[in-house]
Amino acid sequence: MATKRITLNLSVQQAGRLRALIRKHRKAETNFVEELVEERAEALTETGGSLQWERAVKRLRRQARVEAAQVRPERWPTLDALMGQALVARLQQPDLAGPWVPLSRAEQTRLSLSGRWPACVSGCEHGVEERAFTLAEDVVVQLRTAAWRISEPVLNELEEKGLTGLQSALSPEERAERERLAAKLYPSSRIAREAVEEHWPFTLVAPSPD
Repeated sequence: MATKRITLNLSVQQAGRLRALIRKHRKAETNFVEELVEERAEALTETGGSLQWERAVKRLRRQARVEAAQVRPERWPTLDALMGQALVARLQQPDLAGPWVPLSRAEQTRLSLSGRWPACVSGCEHGVEERAFTLAEDVVVQLRTAAWRISEPVLNELEEKGLTGLQSALSPEERAERERLAAKLYPSSRIAREAVEEHWPFTLVAPSPD
């Protein structure tokens, strides 16, 4: 399966919950390995603490790690896999499902400059945090196509009104209009934030304070 790396802006809160999930999965996998080793070490015939016993335990640990790797996709899936599932579910919703006309080369070039779009802060009023994901290439294409097709009319209106330049060059009225229109934009990151909030395969728990 072809994959593609994509960087998305998640809300600070979402990024924190994803980091907490990574820690939870790592701890669960470590516990899984340790429990297997402890359980199977009881059946060893070597004298406890001897060199032979230590070597036998190392073999048990290697085998436990192999077994952990085998069940990892189901028990402790990666963030890439979970984000892919969430995006597929979000992209199947009526407002994003299309069908959309495939992007032309010129549109792909304009889309590559989406970082220059007026900021769309929907869902990230307390700040954003970049996070890179490796996703199935067809999901990335679908995501970017939906983002462009929905946002294109708004971008055209922004350009027609001359509101795509630096905010410092705009009057208060122009800035207000720019913000109003920017709220209608649907960049890939906004879709991703909604996918995390509404279509994550399970409930994400906020990280506990240290």
